Amino acid sequence: MGKFSFKKTERLAKRPEFEKVMNEGKKKRVGRLCIIFSIPNGLGRKRLGIIASKKVGNAVARNLVKRRIRETFRHIKHRMEPALDIVVISSKEMVTLPYRVIEKELSNALLAER
Repeated sequence: MGKFSFKKTERLAKRPEFEKVMNEGKKKRVGRLCIIFSIPNGLGRKRLGIIASKKVGNAVARNLVKRRIRETFRHIKHRMEPALDIVVISSKEMVTLPYRVIEKELSNALLAER
């Protein structure tokens, strides 16, 4: 299960970590789905941070979006080449789209990050 898990060490948790990635990192827009910021880190592992504001919807919708993003990250992180810190800012569109569409778009965008 180790390859497909999402450990605590693979999360961005603190505000300064998010700010560093968003200020210094590369920005990429994935259609109307989300915005991805990424920056290489020297840690040897990939880390993910998710932002789902109240604009996305109520708590149920925000948690659904975050689960979908985490699930996609879990499945593709072993195929991502350099160790990156990644921040994904979700949009309202993610709530209504089917999981397969989100997974395809997000994985293509994340695997292209280099």
